[in-house]
Amino acid sequence: MKINRSILPSGRIGLAVSGGSDSVALAFLLTKGGKKKNAAKRFVILHVDHGLRKESKEEYQFVKNLAKRLGIPFKGHHAKVVREKGESLEMAARRVRLAFFEKQMRLLSLDAIATGHHMDDVAETFLMRIKRASGAEGLSGIKEKSQVGSIRFVRPLLECRDKELKDYLIKFKEEWREDASNDDTSIERNKIRHEVVPFLEKNLDPNLVRHIFRITKNLSSISVKDSCASRVCRQNPCTYSNRED
Repeated sequence: MKINRSILPSGRIGLAVSGGSDSVALAFLLTKGGKKKNAAKRFVILHVDHGLRKESKEEYQFVKNLAKRLGIPFKGHHAKVVREKGESLEMAARRVRLAFFEKQMRLLSLDAIATGHHMDDVAETFLMRIKRASGAEGLSGIKEKSQVGSIRFVRPLLECRDKELKDYLIKFKEEWREDASNDDTSIERNKIRHEVVPFLEKNLDPNLVRHIFRITKNLSSISVKDSCASRVCRQNPCTYSNRED
């Protein structure tokens, strides 16, 4: 299981922990189960209770207790999610969550927020965007580092499979919380996760997810090069002649 610690800034980091296996594993791996030197100064667990499911209050308490066990600070938020015009419930929840993260970045002087996104998330996003005929930038998918407004996100678990993270927690007898809505295959991402990817891995290539991850890395590199080239051309207008001299 490969964790990319090189993308972590040297300053204080917020850990976005929902209570699911990926984010709980993130908290344990980065703090070494709370045994990492100066973990309490380096990390703080951030959690948002969106109030959209009956289990959310229990999940809030679970994450709060997790932070206490790891010996690191906890900052939680009981949100009221209200949709604005044209927003889906998911979009509204994301807006509320980002507003909380942005506030904590400022109040706690955080250098970045780490999330538990993993390789399976990358593959699912790639397949969703293929369906939408996305270009190279869109297909490059979830990146190890990104910026949303003033929030800097880092994702050190992208080279880990979901099963690896679950097996890690099981090995150390650690619990996590399952969101029942993740089993609803009427939701596109869930259908890809539970039906499409298992079918393709069984009938096409058992290493499909890892191959998709490599493709997204290559596409990301191409997108960066194209972006740099475009920036150079804007700063120094490119001219060419179609004459054959």
